[in-house]
Amino acid sequence: MPDTPVDPTSAENASAGARAGVPRYMLVAEALIRDIQSGRYPVGSLLPAEREIGQRFGVSRHTTREAIRRLEDMGLITRRAGIGTTVKSRLAPSRYTASISGLTELVHYAEETRLQVLSEDWVLITGDLADIVHHAEGQRWLKITALRFPGDQSTPISYTETLVPATFEAIRDGIRKPHATVFKLIEGIRGERVAEVRQDIACRPLPRPQAEALGVAPDSPSLYVLRYYYGRHDDLLSVSVNFYSQDRFKISTRWRLDPGYES
Repeated sequence: MPDTPVDPTSAENASAGARAGVPRYMLVAEALIRDIQSGRYPVGSLLPAEREIGQRFGVSRHTTREAIRRLEDMGLITRRAGIGTTVKSRLAPSRYTASISGLTELVHYAEETRLQVLSEDWVLITGDLADIVHHAEGQRWLKITALRFPGDQSTPISYTETLVPATFEAIRDGIRKPHATVFKLIEGIRGERVAEVRQDIACRPLPRPQAEALGVAPDSPSLYVLRYYYGRHDDLLSVSVNFYSQDRFKISTRWRLDPGYES
């Protein structure tokens, strides 16, 4: 059957007349995206069947399928035979590639991205934290929880918890400033540069709090990255615990053969 205009009287849809020239499947897709972002269809829930969507917007099955395919291409939904169409993410993934092969490039990555601080809390290094922060059990450290964004984009690429010894509490004065980085603030306090960064990378399912902050489904895959920052005397200056949502972040590295290496 031929399409009829997407309901122009509905507050949730754009007027077909006001959006002349825009394909109807795009109008339907935009309305469904707004529904997902508003929580009408939360992450993990099923979208209505194609027939129901078509009836709601007064469009053909072909137009409905094109709209759903648009959402799938954006990474917002996933379709499985016998199950239906499941909402995968509240926000469209935006993949960011970080080329990190040394400390200089890590500094560039930190300065190029934007940190949105969510909270600042004092924690005791016990239990799981003691497994992360070595040789600090029982100590009181500052924990800064934040989301990291690529530039001015609105989709976060990571959920980060940075753990800092109490001796560097003064970083709180500058952590919310634009392009602030924890290790640069620590360098300012110490009067010396970070000498070494050690990094551990693994794949882990996203815990619910981190997943909700990133706007994705709990237990979805993530890149789990621990970074340890050391001074020149091998003293631990800070630890960052990072969860990178799948399809939003990629680490690119390169290695050059040592001129003195012999096979």
